[in-house]
Amino acid sequence: MSVIRTLSASESNEQRDREKAKLEKEYKRSDQRLDELVSLHYQDHTQVMQLFGKLSARVTTSREKIHAVKENLQACKLLLRCRRDELKKLWLEGIEHKHVLQLLEEIDQLREVPAQLTAFLAKKHYLHATQLLVSALSLGDGSLEGVEALREVRTELQAKKQQLHSRLLAELTRHLYIVSTQDVVALRRQGSGRDGNPLNSPFQRAGELRGSARVSKTRLTLLDVSVPFPNASSPRVGMNPGPNHTTAGDESDNVEEDVDAADPEAKSQHFMAILVESMALLNSVPDTVESIKIQMQTELLAIIKRTTRQLLDLSQQPTHSLGAHSTSLLLELMQTVFDQFRQVATAHASVLRSFARAADKHHIDVRLYEMPDVWSKVQAVLQLLLTDYLDIQNMAGDPQQAPTSFSESTSDISVYFARRRPPRQKRVPLFKFDYSSHALSINSYLKEQRTSSAKEYSQAGQSRQREKLLVCTPDPRNITQIFIPLMKFIEEIEHAIGCTPGNPCTLNAFLSDYIKEVFLGRHHMMVAASIESATKSLDAWRTTTSPELMSDLGLSRPLLQSTVMVERCIQDLRELMQALPVYAEHFLSIICNILRNYRETCQAAYRGIVQPDSEDKRICSAAWLKDEDISRFIKSLPNWTDLQAQKVTYRRRRPLRREETTEEESPEDVRQRNMKEAEILASNLGEGGINAHEILSDVGQLKGLAQLQESMEWFSTSILLFASELPSAPASSPRVHVASVGIPAMPETSVRALMQLAQEFEELANTCLLVLHLEVRVQCFHYLLPRANNYNRLVGGVDSQEPDPKVLELSRVLISIDEAMNSSLQPRKLKYIFEGLGHLIAKILISSAQYIDRIDERGIQKMCRNIFALQQTLTNITMAREIALDHARHYFELFYLAPEEILSGVMEKGPQFSELEYMNAFQLVHRSQAEPDYGAVNTHLSRLSDILGEVGITV
Repeated sequence: MSVIRTLSASESNEQRDREKAKLEKEYKRSDQRLDELVSLHYQDHTQVMQLFGKLSARVTTSREKIHAVKENLQACKLLLRCRRDELKKLWLEGIEHKHVLQLLEEIDQLREVPAQLTAFLAKKHYLHATQLLVSALSLGDGSLEGVEALREVRTELQAKKQQLHSRLLAELTRHLYIVSTQDVVALRRQGSGRDGNPLNSPFQRAGELRGSARVSKTRLTLLDVSVPFPNASSPRVGMNPGPNHTTAGDESDNVEEDVDAADPEAKSQHFMAILVESMALLNSVPDTVESIKIQMQTELLAIIKRTTRQLLDLSQQPTHSLGAHSTSLLLELMQTVFDQFRQVATAHASVLRSFARAADKHHIDVRLYEMPDVWSKVQAVLQLLLTDYLDIQNMAGDPQQAPTSFSESTSDISVYFARRRPPRQKRVPLFKFDYSSHALSINSYLKEQRTSSAKEYSQAGQSRQREKLLVCTPDPRNITQIFIPLMKFIEEIEHAIGCTPGNPCTLNAFLSDYIKEVFLGRHHMMVAASIESATKSLDAWRTTTSPELMSDLGLSRPLLQSTVMVERCIQDLRELMQALPVYAEHFLSIICNILRNYRETCQAAYRGIVQPDSEDKRICSAAWLKDEDISRFIKSLPNWTDLQAQKVTYRRRRPLRREETTEEESPEDVRQRNMKEAEILASNLGEGGINAHEILSDVGQLKGLAQLQESMEWFSTSILLFASELPSAPASSPRVHVASVGIPAMPETSVRALMQLAQEFEELANTCLLVLHLEVRVQCFHYLLPRANNYNRLVGGVDSQEPDPKVLELSRVLISIDEAMNSSLQPRKLKYIFEGLGHLIAKILISSAQYIDRIDERGIQKMCRNIFALQQTLTNITMAREIALDHARHYFELFYLAPEEILSGVMEKGPQFSELEYMNAFQLVHRSQAEPDYGAVNTHLSRLSDILGEVGITV
């Protein structure tokens, strides 16, 4: 049409010719392309035409054959109508023969079932065996039900069914309680704590090897098995299956058994799933579940019995170190049992999932037990175990009574030390044992528990009296060994069963009731009895530690037996704080109360020694120490500060120096210090001197005071060390977790109270030592200070060869005190008591010149003899020459000289004594003259003053 329009619109022939030529050219090109295509595809086209011809011929042949078949069928139909009855008879006979052959084959198969079943059971292919047995039973109860010849076979198969059920139940029980726990005791035969450490026993090593693997498996199981099957709100399963229903652990709905496996039991959980599936096929799941529930406690007790026997056998091996450590055996038993119970819980969780899957799959109406039921049985078994090892049955029958007050001991202690009737002390109980709501029913609770246990034994077919097979002797203190691992296991149980705070599990409540109602009450009475025997008994305060105990404690001097006994009570309570961390604060309060009452006891003992009468008639040394000026002065002296710096803290035979000794004094510093102390004490004397009732004349009392000092110092260092090791926390801190290591953090107020009590014991020790220090000096004043009719005349018939009786008495007293102190106090304290005593005696003797009326040569010799006797006594005590007494002897030798010779000596050598001592010497010399010249005395004193003013007094 385009060409036609172009030709029609053209205006000239030339334009038409051009279009014509163009059109012809295109036609020629098309013809050429067509020829090329025809030549190219000619062979293919020819082949297609040939194939089409062949297919057309075959179709025509087939139509002819079909037409022939139709004609033949019509002919056969006509012929069959003629033989219809005969063919029907033959067809019926064929069906009958076929059914008979099938029955014969089934009979042959049924007869072979027992042998096949035995073979499957021998190889533990229980699923195949069950399927075979179920199919055989269905066959015998189905098409072969009327075959009388198979009656015995059917009876045998029924018996096999019962036997298979029992065997499946036994296998499931074995895997639940034995196979699942084999890894816990797998290393028992490989060795037995060769290094002597119970913690390295095979049980402990097995627990360490399993630890990492069990964290991700067992712990998760403990936390997740509370809902092990569908419809957790109701454990009845198998009633409402649906197409979209899935069960927990649906990774294997169709349980398959590998008959080619070398060990069918290699995978215990899969094997138990096969057992459950087999029971489902036998339709015995309800009976199995009921049997498991009934046997659960019996099997758990069997685990404990097996473990106990294994540990006892292991402990009897010569290479095993647990044989002599019964408490270690108990701890080992508990930890092993806990591990096995965890594995049993894991196995029960797996079985419950299998039961749930099988019930849903086979539409079985069964009420399964739950994991809280398993944990309930575990708790019941552990309660029975604790009842045996903690001796609860015997203790429950003992009458419960509140412990006596610790403060009663303070009322009688001063009888031994004092010479007066002891004052009445207000009795303040250490603690009051308040019975809780369960206390009145603890016996009935235990009786009920035993009755319940006996009932369960009866249901399990066991006797009412369990066989007692124990690894150690029943003892309430066994709880201290097992409390922490037991509480950790209880926490796992409570977490697993979903206990809420304030609603503990039954085992936790049982343990808490036992500790509060039985253990603490019994321990309170034991502590009260120990403290009472240590403080109220007079023998306890007279008796000191034995050499063996001193060696054990690392002591060089004996201590009061009462102090050691109280310290042992404190250490026992400290160990209880570590063993029972939940009750650590309670034990710390008991410790503080014990220390408060014992402090009162010791202070009463001290008062009984230093205050035998009323307050205004106390011993002079104690009265001096009450003087704040004297007390502050003595404590400021270098010898006291040095003594405090040398204190040694004794702890478990290991001495620890508190701090380094202070800077050592020079001999001149020592002399100046001793002279200053002597002057201060001498200036504190009253007009009447020291009377006999103001000193401690009984050396036994001084020894008792020394033993009290040594005991209080040792006791205070022990308490200080204990208090310094206690971790403290504010009162608002959260409660202690049972998994904490060591003693948990205690309230700061309690720790500070303990430190304060320790410091009070230390202060009492310091007081006793200062009293001894002053008492020796008071005795010197008592015996040496002249009184009326003493030292008034040292002339005439005085025996110059023998010391004065008072001097001899003082020497005897000093020697007795040294002997008593040497056996009671450490050398550094003994040195503190006697150091500087020579200066004091010299001071007393020199000052006695003012009290002497007259003295001659024999009197001078008498005084020198006195000084020599005292010097010899002090030298034997201090093992050093007392130079201060040489100074006193030189003073009395001045009386051999005339006043002018004394003044000449002062001018030539300088003053050797004080101006007052020179004045007393001049006055005694003039009083001793036949005709005293008082004017000459004044002249000599005036010259002395002038001489001393010129040369200066350096004494």
